[in-house]
Amino acid sequence: MAEGRPTSGYYRDEFGRLARFYDFGVRNAFRLVGGERVFRNGIVDAARLEFGQQVLDVSCGTGTLVAMLAERIGPGGRAVGIDLAEGMLDVARRKHSAANTEFILANAEDLPFESGTFDRVTISLAIHEMNREGRRNALAEMHRVLRSGGLVVMADMRKPDTAWTRIGMKFVGLVETETLTDLWNDGLYREIGDAGFNDRQQQTVGHGFFEIIVARK
Repeated sequence: MAEGRPTSGYYRDEFGRLARFYDFGVRNAFRLVGGERVFRNGIVDAARLEFGQQVLDVSCGTGTLVAMLAERIGPGGRAVGIDLAEGMLDVARRKHSAANTEFILANAEDLPFESGTFDRVTISLAIHEMNREGRRNALAEMHRVLRSGGLVVMADMRKPDTAWTRIGMKFVGLVETETLTDLWNDGLYREIGDAGFNDRQQQTVGHGFFEIIVARK
C-alpha cells in the first residue's frame, strides 16, 4: 500500500444502493452496442492472459469481469476485484465463488497490495466516475502494483465523434457527472502516459461508444 497517499474523496454513494439492479441495467444498455459479453470479452482478450497469472480488476462492481478473468487464468491463478461499494461486493461474492477469485473492499486511489504484485490490471467503465485528482491517484496506484512488463487494460466511454455517438451520449449525460467530460477533455490516453505506462495501444469498440487502451509498465 502507498504510504500516506492523499485521496480525492470522490465517490458516488448511489453505487452501493443500486448494486442489486446494476447487472440488469448494464446488460440491457449494452444490447444497443453489441452486447455486454462481447465488450467484456474484448477486455479479456486485450489482457493477453496466461495460466497462473495474478490479475487485479479495479472498481470491479458486481464482479462479472473478475469471473471472466479467473476462468482465463485457470485454478493456479488469482483474480482479485476491489471496489468501494460494499453492496457491489456483496452481489459479486454471491455470484462468483470460484476458489481463484477474491473480492476486497478498497479504494482505487490507495490499493492494499505490495508493489509489483500483479501481472495484469484492468479497469472498465469506472475511471470516468473519478475526478481528475482521483484518476491520477488511481493510475499511479495501478502502475505501482503492476509488475515490470505487465499490462494494464482500461475500457471506458470515448468522446463522441459521430452523429450516432453524439445522440447516444446525450442520453448517457442524463445520469453521468462532469467527471466524464473532464476525462474527455484531458484524455485518458494522455493520462495513462503521464502515469508512466508505455507502448499504449488504443482501439474503438461498441459501435464507437467505447475505447480499450492497453499499456505496459
